[in-house]
Amino acid sequence: MKKWICAMLCLLAVVGLASVCAEASTEEMTQINPVPSATPVAASAAPSATPTIVPTATPSVDTDKLETSVPTQLPPFTGNKVIRDEKVFVTAESPSDKTCTITGYIGDVSVTTLYIPGQINKKTVTAVAEGVFTKCPYLKNIVVSGDTELQGTNVFSTVTGVEIWGKTGGKANAFASARGLLFHPLDGPAKVSVKKSSGLKRATVTWDAVNGAVSYHLYRKQGKGQYSDAVNVTAASYANDGLKPGAKYTYRINPVFTAANGDSIEGIGSKETAITMNPAKLKKVRAKGIRGGIQVRWGRDKNVNGYQVYMKVHVKGFKTKFNRVKTIKKNKTTGYRCKMLVRGMKYSYKVRSFKKVSGKTIYGPYVTVTTKAK
Repeated sequence: MKKWICAMLCLLAVVGLASVCAEASTEEMTQINPVPSATPVAASAAPSATPTIVPTATPSVDTDKLETSVPTQLPPFTGNKVIRDEKVFVTAESPSDKTCTITGYIGDVSVTTLYIPGQINKKTVTAVAEGVFTKCPYLKNIVVSGDTELQGTNVFSTVTGVEIWGKTGGKANAFASARGLLFHPLDGPAKVSVKKSSGLKRATVTWDAVNGAVSYHLYRKQGKGQYSDAVNVTAASYANDGLKPGAKYTYRINPVFTAANGDSIEGIGSKETAITMNPAKLKKVRAKGIRGGIQVRWGRDKNVNGYQVYMKVHVKGFKTKFNRVKTIKKNKTTGYRCKMLVRGMKYSYKVRSFKKVSGKTIYGPYVTVTTKAK
């Protein structure tokens, strides 16, 4: 009996110890996984140690593909922009010659008129690579100054049409014709002439009118200097005052057009035409042998103060020089007789006029004649 009671007490002690351990374990688990609220929750929505990500209505964005997955927004249009600067282009230079190809554009993408220069860094621009201007949505006019090839079919943006301006019969003309683009010729005046005044301080420049031109840019350089923009005129002539007597001036005329979008387009310049502000070349200069000498004559120039006569004798086996033999200070005197010459000897004469302007003597060009004394 006593053994049985002892066995029962031991069993109760073991059961109680197990109950205490169970309660401790339950309390620890409760702290780790709190008991859900009294509101019933579906078994599939019960929380777990690893949270479940539920997709939302907004799709995820791949930042690596953001530029291609989101349409590019057009730059704001703030008005027409004409760019004429070779620094906006990226080029690839040819290692074999002095040429280059335009491979990129780093200028304002809102440009409406863009000039393609004939040269960049003293390298002739032979081509524009495909796709260079696809990021310029408002580009309307491409002005090709040289004979440059536009390569490929994807050169421009497809948002707006592009009109091509260039030399008639050039590569830009062929490009426009092949792709059905509107082409405008930029050719300058075919003929330019310059006439100086008798006072040697004014030059009047005239040229052939260009079809479609609204005005003309007249460029001028003095001597071997650089061209400068002298004036913009609507007529096909210009009187250039204030010139320096004796100086040389060279002119070039560029027609100016107005594009459909209102931009001003400058055309290709004419051929250079030069003039020197000195007395004109004498006309009708002639020499003939007379008894005992030679008679030299020339046409009168009423705008000069006088003439100079130089002479040299031709001696076989010797190199001779011209020497001045006469200065005539009246423009009405138009001849000179040289006597006491060797009969049958050959002589050459140089004759020029001169004019005094503001205390300075300005000479005209020489005219040379040769004959034998009688």
